[in-house]
Amino acid sequence: MSAEPLQPVDATPSGSGAPLDAPVVPTPPGVFGAGILLAIWSILPALLGFVLLAEIEPLTQWLGRDPIQGAVIFAVAYAVCCGTGLLPTYAPSFVGGWIFGPWVAFPACVVGYIGGSTIGFAISKLFTGRNGVQGWIDQWPKAAVIRRALVEERPRRTFLLVALLRLSPSCPFSLTNLAMASSGVPFYLFLAGTIVGMAPRTLVATMISHWAAEQGSKDLVALSTDQGIVAFAIGLAVLLISLLIIGHIAKVALSKTMRPESPVIR
Repeated sequence: MSAEPLQPVDATPSGSGAPLDAPVVPTPPGVFGAGILLAIWSILPALLGFVLLAEIEPLTQWLGRDPIQGAVIFAVAYAVCCGTGLLPTYAPSFVGGWIFGPWVAFPACVVGYIGGSTIGFAISKLFTGRNGVQGWIDQWPKAAVIRRALVEERPRRTFLLVALLRLSPSCPFSLTNLAMASSGVPFYLFLAGTIVGMAPRTLVATMISHWAAEQGSKDLVALSTDQGIVAFAIGLAVLLISLLIIGHIAKVALSKTMRPESPVIR
């Protein structure tokens, strides 16, 4: 009775996609750069946004003296401060609507967030390297398929994805810049999606802040005092509900866009 030949032992553990003796791929510098920006941009904008909202009165006195010149200064400051991750976009949008009204503030904010997106994209590329972290992501087959499907295969789908992320108020401006730049989204699609996606929520913010300024108060604290806590709470609730509706629309549309069109790779 002859002995059966020995079968080769599978060195791949259950549930793993690589053999045990596979070479370890070093973490590229871009991952560390992305981590630095992630830490800074997760904290700084949230803190400084409240600082800006507390300075509405002096900003109104300064920028409101010459609305055209003030709007230009405002747009440049918006681009620089939001692009470098110092401020979230909601704060200058609200301040702009308060000072200039929506018909001046909205186009100034559009110029501001276009410039800010460009600056943020460039900074993200500088920190994460020319190829971002897509090479690191592509080490995992499933992640690579998802990344390529979202940012490389269909430009229209990539544009829609960026636009929906920008539409949602829950997606921080600076972190979205970082995510899109480091994952390999082409700049022209990133910018086009940003222009379209941020417009609705920016317009809502400028209109509601203009309504608040029309009540005759010098800033938010005075508004809550002059109008009473109930009226102030109602106005704040209107703003939050408007943003929540926009965010819900974006979330539903985003979930539909991200549904795989082919069976999931297992």
